[in-house]
Amino acid sequence: MAGSVLTRDLRTADGRSIAARGQIIDLGLLRDVARRAPRNRAELPLHETEVSEAVLEALEEPALAFLVGTPESRAQVADGIHDVRFPQAVWDELSLLRCEDPLRYQHAVWTSLVAVRLFRAALGNAPGISRLAGGALVHDIGMLQAAPRLRQKRDHLTRAEAVSLEDHPLLGALILASAIGDTPAVHFALLHHTRAGQGYPRVEGQPPLRGLDLVAVASAFAALIAPRSYRASAYNPRGAADQILDEARAGHFDARAAHLLIFCLRGGKGSLKELKLPRKPTGLRPLQNHHGIAEESMSAPA
Repeated sequence: MAGSVLTRDLRTADGRSIAARGQIIDLGLLRDVARRAPRNRAELPLHETEVSEAVLEALEEPALAFLVGTPESRAQVADGIHDVRFPQAVWDELSLLRCEDPLRYQHAVWTSLVAVRLFRAALGNAPGISRLAGGALVHDIGMLQAAPRLRQKRDHLTRAEAVSLEDHPLLGALILASAIGDTPAVHFALLHHTRAGQGYPRVEGQPPLRGLDLVAVASAFAALIAPRSYRASAYNPRGAADQILDEARAGHFDARAAHLLIFCLRGGKGSLKELKLPRKPTGLRPLQNHHGIAEESMSAPA
């Protein structure tokens, strides 16, 4: 994975300096930051933070009803996310995200709920789901380091704008690693856009955590069913599932993770092995969608 040069100082929400403007950030720096993270750190559970209110609101969202709309599914998700624990420094990052970018704060919460639903369907009551749920909650924290004009842009990105956004996974991983060391949350932040080697950052070999496949699908689904500045409307849940299936067939998502999402959307009853996929897409997908890089920018000479 190649390094990038910081265009401004990288600081945490509580003011700690991670790296200075002009410094090269790469995996070597990430490892060093993780090694220097505090040990024996005090941690606060989610249910004692303001995030708990956002979770309760999300459980009532119509867009998530197919996943968390029944008493059983709500109990499963609540149990999986209730005991997510982080040091205060991480909760401070989420608090700053809530103030400065409410839409991506919502995305953090929605992704964590969808991810817990998928993890519970795949792993049952296995221990450690709260750690995975916590990783899903903070996986996109690096987007707070992107320029607001890019986060809120209505048109397609230029190639240069897209390249500038590609630093956010590493920036998020660095911020998290400074507080919690080498944990699943850091891996999720770093790798959630790798898209089976077709996304970013470019990495060699297989991702180290299989749970990343579920978090990537959960993040995509949560983004598709929510409002975004670059498209006319949100996808409905069926349309989002259609889109994710299409991208899984193209190799961008793990097919098993995409199938598990559909299994859960249908209630999670029976056996995943007996799941029958839809023969054709029937969901709502917005006609006007400016996601990604403009075609003329993609075809322009370097």
